[in-house]
Amino acid sequence: MKHLTDAGVRVYALSYDEADALRDFQQAYGMTYKLLSDPDSVVIRQFGILNTLIAEDDHPWFGIPYPGTYVLDAGGVITHKFFENNLAVRVGPEQLLRAVRGESVVVEAVEPIEPGKVATRIYLEGDTLAVSVQRDLVADLAVPPGRHVYASPAPEGTVAVTLELDANPRIVKRELIRPPSESHSLGASGEVFQVHHDRVQLRLPVTVNGRLTVDDDNHAVTLSGILKWQTCDDEVCDIPASERFEISIPVEGSIMPSFMGKSDQKSPEPNAGKHFQRMMERREESGA
Repeated sequence: MKHLTDAGVRVYALSYDEADALRDFQQAYGMTYKLLSDPDSVVIRQFGILNTLIAEDDHPWFGIPYPGTYVLDAGGVITHKFFENNLAVRVGPEQLLRAVRGESVVVEAVEPIEPGKVATRIYLEGDTLAVSVQRDLVADLAVPPGRHVYASPAPEGTVAVTLELDANPRIVKRELIRPPSESHSLGASGEVFQVHHDRVQLRLPVTVNGRLTVDDDNHAVTLSGILKWQTCDDEVCDIPASERFEISIPVEGSIMPSFMGKSDQKSPEPNAGKHFQRMMERREESGA
């Protein structure tokens, strides 16, 4: 939260839960940002994010919003939207900060270790992984002057730059985010292909599978995979290159409520069962 506060960002979470339920939840987990109660889903409807896949008579879930995050500027205009198919996954703070700053891609300097060679750097943006928090696995490449790597899809017989993650049941990955490509014409044939020059950054959003809980024995997860590319100029292409990577990342525990998963005595208790029952009673009384 400090980085968001320092950037002038105010954070609000909107829920269809009752105000007292949100108060208990906030106190149980020590949240410092504001939780907004919208039990009749009025604001949720106004924002156009009511989850219409749930039938109105399908208690108790009718009224919830689609899971996601809006970024608004000082004038209240929506500048970015982050929405997920998984209700337990949210955009990470690093991704929010880039959106607030208007940064679609941030590439740190990566200097080639040899003249004419591509230099690479692979890292996780953030110190830890956690259930429900999405962070980016990042690959930076520095392409030598006068050379390029192919964007996807690459011409037949060549290799597009890509970042691939090994299968891991503890990790959920999203679609690879690629930077904008440039058109490049080969002088001899006049063929035009999409390529990347100079500094290139690939981002692979990842999060921890919700099956991981706080009392698992292993509190770290390994991100392993391969970065692939092929460097070319107007006359010749190098043989395809690749770099294997393996990164061990500490994992923060799940905040799954006890009634939704196995009990953990160290987990905070926000009185979820009591508030759930009260919500059901209120809906029956109102005929919702």
